[in-house]
Amino acid sequence: MPNTEIQNEFSGSTAFALGDVEVYPESLNLVVAGQERRVEPKIMDLLTYFSARPNQVLSKSQLLSDVWGGTNVVEEALQRAVSILRKTLGDDRESRVFIETISKKGYRLLVSPVPIREPRADEINITEKNIQTSPLILMIGAAILVLLTYLVINSLTDQVPMAPKPDGESSEVSTEPAPVPQPDDD
Repeated sequence: MPNTEIQNEFSGSTAFALGDVEVYPESLNLVVAGQERRVEPKIMDLLTYFSARPNQVLSKSQLLSDVWGGTNVVEEALQRAVSILRKTLGDDRESRVFIETISKKGYRLLVSPVPIREPRADEINITEKNIQTSPLILMIGAAILVLLTYLVINSLTDQVPMAPKPDGESSEVSTEPAPVPQPDDD
């Protein structure tokens, strides 16, 4: 959980987006290019701190003091955290999209965060209602499939009239076709 000293509208349970990246501070997850990535609590603390101050140059001493909460930490810890955050966000050295280094001053978040709208309760209930009717739809679909199969098989079966065998033979129905009457040659 982020430090209480850096709580802001983009920390805690409020999800937000930085461009195409979705950030979920409470669960320490980011979704980057459709891939879920989990980060360490301190990395999320740093990201939410930046997100509360977009486009502001934040000094290294300010970041160390506010994000690490007065813990005696060396500057390399901040550099490591920024490096991990950049890698997680997909930033590369050639073109910084998210975090810019300001020489001899600090860092700046280049993208303004946008809160992600959580689904309303009635939207969730609609989804649950649809899931509950799914078995009924499946049963109706199965019944239609069985009926169609029966009709197709029935229409493909050739029904040839069966003739009984001449007297003296078995009374079973013959599988041979009935003789066709011939016209008399008169």
